Amino acid sequence: MHKNSNLVINEYQLNVLIDEKQKQIFKYILDNGVYCTTCGDNCKKGVRVNEIQLTSLNDIMIRGNCNKCNGEVARIFEFGEDREFYKKANDFRESIKNK
Repeated sequence: MHKNSNLVINEYQLNVLIDEKQKQIFKYILDNGVYCTTCGDNCKKGVRVNEIQLTSLNDIMIRGNCNKCNGEVARIFEFGEDREFYKKANDFRESIKNK
């Protein structure tokens, strides 16, 4: 079986990959559910996203900074467990490979 590699994507590509419900989950977690080790708490003022990756398991990983203290944070969204998303992500990988 071929193993995917992590792939850096932009916000537009993310919005194409995730459906409306996933977009709501993504936004909610960015605003309320990313833990900052510098603050020692969830990022109460949200996260500034610096990089979005489609992981080897077709999950979404963000890296960024806490809007309160500027500490580095990361969060994985396990969208790859959704078969429909997983297929969509693989189709996306194929489409950009052919360009």
